[in-house]
Amino acid sequence: MAVYHCSLCRRTSFTGRRHLYSASHRRRLQEALGRLEEEVAAARAAMDGAAVRRYDPAEHERRVWCLCCGRGVRRDGRSGALALPHAGLLQHLAGAEHRRETARFWRENRADAALRERFVVAAEEYARFVAALEKAVGAHEEREEENIRQMAARIREAERRQRDTVRAALEVGAAELSRIQRCCAEHRERRGWDGDGGGRRAALSTRNLVAFS
Repeated sequence: MAVYHCSLCRRTSFTGRRHLYSASHRRRLQEALGRLEEEVAAARAAMDGAAVRRYDPAEHERRVWCLCCGRGVRRDGRSGALALPHAGLLQHLAGAEHRRETARFWRENRADAALRERFVVAAEEYARFVAALEKAVGAHEEREEENIRQMAARIREAERRQRDTVRAALEVGAAELSRIQRCCAEHRERRGWDGDGGGRRAALSTRNLVAFS
């Protein structure tokens, strides 16, 4: 009696490799490939319009289970503070190791050979995607630099306006202070003149009184 352990079904079969042709194995294989194919289709769609996003760990640290290689693969790539949607998975699908493991998985599980190419990415396709992604990153950096320049210009303009406002306020204050000082000086002059006149009148009155007596 042949014993065969199926890693996909996670069970040991005592019918040998005939298990691979059983309905339960075929159903499990179809379900597993269906889940992976959805991820691969989404990644392929991203190749038509390479884009970048602001990196968010909660969103861009997600991993995709590669059934063929038996390990998790980071779905998105990263460039500094930018996330590169689906770039990680596409890099994996285009790698030589994944292509070898996909061929092995197909042989071991008796998968439909006509479907295998759906789960790999040609090197030429991936190279075009990388070139488009580099352009997208460059365009984003140019936009960020332009935004920084515009922000710096707005800050300089705001500072200039603030300086002008302060200078105008100081000039108004200086003019008002000068006016007040002139008024005070004129007031002191008037008080000084009235004081001298009163003294002279008092002296004249005293002399008159002396003469009369």
